[in-house]
Amino acid sequence: MTGTKCIDVTDLTRQETFGGEKGNRRFTVRFYYPGKDDPERQPAELLTESKRKLCGRKADFTLYNRRVRTYEDLDIQDGRFPLILFSHSYGGYAEQNSDLCSFLAERGYIVASVAHTYEAEETIFTDGTVIPADPSLIENNEPLIPTLRLALRKLSPEEALVRFSAYQEKYGRYSADHLESWLQDDRCAMRTIREMTETEGSFLYHKIDYSHGIGVTGHSYGGNAAYAHCLEDDEISCGVNMDGGLFGHFGEEVNHKPFMQIVNKLNTNFVTRCFFYHDKAVHFLKFRHMMHQGFTDLKLIMKLPIVVGKEDPVLALDTLNEAHAAFFDRYLRQANTGNNTPLPIRTEALETYEVL
Repeated sequence: MTGTKCIDVTDLTRQETFGGEKGNRRFTVRFYYPGKDDPERQPAELLTESKRKLCGRKADFTLYNRRVRTYEDLDIQDGRFPLILFSHSYGGYAEQNSDLCSFLAERGYIVASVAHTYEAEETIFTDGTVIPADPSLIENNEPLIPTLRLALRKLSPEEALVRFSAYQEKYGRYSADHLESWLQDDRCAMRTIREMTETEGSFLYHKIDYSHGIGVTGHSYGGNAAYAHCLEDDEISCGVNMDGGLFGHFGEEVNHKPFMQIVNKLNTNFVTRCFFYHDKAVHFLKFRHMMHQGFTDLKLIMKLPIVVGKEDPVLALDTLNEAHAAFFDRYLRQANTGNNTPLPIRTEALETYEVL
């Protein structure tokens, strides 16, 4: 059984700069972890009413409810487990990839999903306080037409790298400049988790295996943050980016960590930086018929191809989950950082699978 637990985190080193709130920066972290079986427990309700409404009137939660089954406050299994940090998309929420996070928990990982307050669709604290997204921040996202123009061009990786740099300079400065705020949330979360592992009485006391570092993954802007962590944070040992454009002031900085870049066709031109500035394996997966939101649990809930793509939802998310597990098993659990062979995952849903 997969256990889940949400905690509040306060960063005593930073003041809140959004939403007119005074005081220290606050956010939440939802954990997914290997839990001890408890047949009497009922599954947790991870999707609030407001989140369900976002899925539209034609949303069908049957498949989601069958696959995503987590249980609040289960006792954690015996042993120590590697840690994976997850970040949601811009305007997403901590539970948006619960299918993936619970799958990884079943495979023996502890996953910590950070809710970036005011930029998550909503952040719900343990006392019941709800902070919705700040609309003024959401408006800073890149304009649609220039984004589509770049996405639809048939470019070589080299050409795409140049075009994306010009695009970021003109339209994506906010995304590049603001990235540090998300990284600071994640770093505070990692500090807090390490303190919990050293605090007797904490449910994480002596439960995390840090021997091979920390893995990181995320969707969209959260995936962009995962890439930045690989470049900048020593305790991060490997990372995955699910369909996030690589915004940031990276210059000539080289990635020294194993990395997996996952995309749909329309985002290929936004991610080519990872092909050039690295000295460890880069695994590249392009899904045949996926759209941007198809990399989240919406793939299990919505039927609109323009939103989630035409790929079969079970095939698509099984492939996504297995790719994560194969990647983290190799580079986080086993720390086999010199292995450049393809990962052992199914390829039916993939258009491109290669190691660079």
